[in-house]
Amino acid sequence: MKNSMIPHSCQPCAKASSHGALLLAGLLLPIACSAQVNTGSNGSDGAFNPAVNTVINMATHPNGIYQYTSVNIPASVTVTFTPNAANTPVVWLVQGNCMINGIVDVSGRSASYGVGLSAAGAAGGPGGYRGGDAGAHAGAGQGPGGGAAGGPVGESAAFGAVPMTGPVPHPNGTQVYGNQYLLPLIGGSGGGGCTNASGNAPNYNYYCGGGGGGGAILIAASGQINIGGNVTAVGGQGGTPGYAPLYGGGGSGGAVRLVSETLVGSGVINCDGGAGGNAESGGLGRVRLDVVDDNFGGQIYGVVTEGFQPIIMPGAGQGVGLVIASVGGLPVSASPTGVLATPDAVLSAQQANPIPIMVQCSNLPLGTAITVSVKPMNGSPVNAVGHNTGTLASSTATVLLNMPRGGGLVYATAATGN
Repeated sequence: MKNSMIPHSCQPCAKASSHGALLLAGLLLPIACSAQVNTGSNGSDGAFNPAVNTVINMATHPNGIYQYTSVNIPASVTVTFTPNAANTPVVWLVQGNCMINGIVDVSGRSASYGVGLSAAGAAGGPGGYRGGDAGAHAGAGQGPGGGAAGGPVGESAAFGAVPMTGPVPHPNGTQVYGNQYLLPLIGGSGGGGCTNASGNAPNYNYYCGGGGGGGAILIAASGQINIGGNVTAVGGQGGTPGYAPLYGGGGSGGAVRLVSETLVGSGVINCDGGAGGNAESGGLGRVRLDVVDDNFGGQIYGVVTEGFQPIIMPGAGQGVGLVIASVGGLPVSASPTGVLATPDAVLSAQQANPIPIMVQCSNLPLGTAITVSVKPMNGSPVNAVGHNTGTLASSTATVLLNMPRGGGLVYATAATGN
């Protein structure tokens, strides 16, 4: 039975994440007059029929797009992914039918812990965000819903919903983001790292990294989609030595979008959040079903929306984009790491606030409010708003923000109904 289930379970230093620029509100999109789905797949990747467990290295597809003639994953087979350099979501465009009786897994990684030293946050699934590091460079999880770093417990992350303590929502300062259409297709956020928390063994300090956010996958088939197995994009568990209260924050669930005329099967679509401390888990991810004939009889764990919005991906040059171009006049790499230990921009301690942050925009209505947020290594997020000028195709917004001292992650977001 289909449902939206609840999971059980000293220099200023600025960062810019390549995934930080996200459109948060739903777009008004045209609805096709015909129910027929044409994925546009050219079949160049052939038929995908793995007979054994398979790891797909996405380095061969820098844009993350696979163009299959058909897909057939047997019950005994699990398909996982190694993200590409741009950490794009997974996109499967299928000319015919897509049958998944095995497992397709884009989940975030679970984090580790260290004794008397630092611990790294875990990687997100493809299109998802990394968890926060623990120890000397302890910090918040990446992503707009990333959990903050904590003392014995890092905060869990949000995406389609805020973190949960048992059945009770527990925001912890995190924010829901994305939109019901999953356009653009984005993944879950990372849990926060755990700062120098003393363990119960003499002279030991335990450090627990944050779990990675669940990744994102779009499967579009001109034929039928049949899910008898599992499509999973769960968040990673926060690192822990195995006893309370020491825990990194759990990553949020990721995203699954399915586009076809017909959806059948009795399997599972899982965008649950990863476990964190204090019985808290990362927030649910998002599931979007763009199908006309929905006969799916399985279970769905996530924030679910359904309709028939057949735009699979915006055409070249049509997608909305936000990119943090410079911080304090310093250009940011086109492929920023977003890792506090290796800053993407280091500002002089003598540079006075407010700091100008320039955001490059594309296909965004002029005058849109652009919010720039800094999630510092310690303390609450800081936000400031500017408005873009230029042309619809290419515009900029310069946002003046009082940058906190120390490391931080910088994100730009915009909300529009146009």
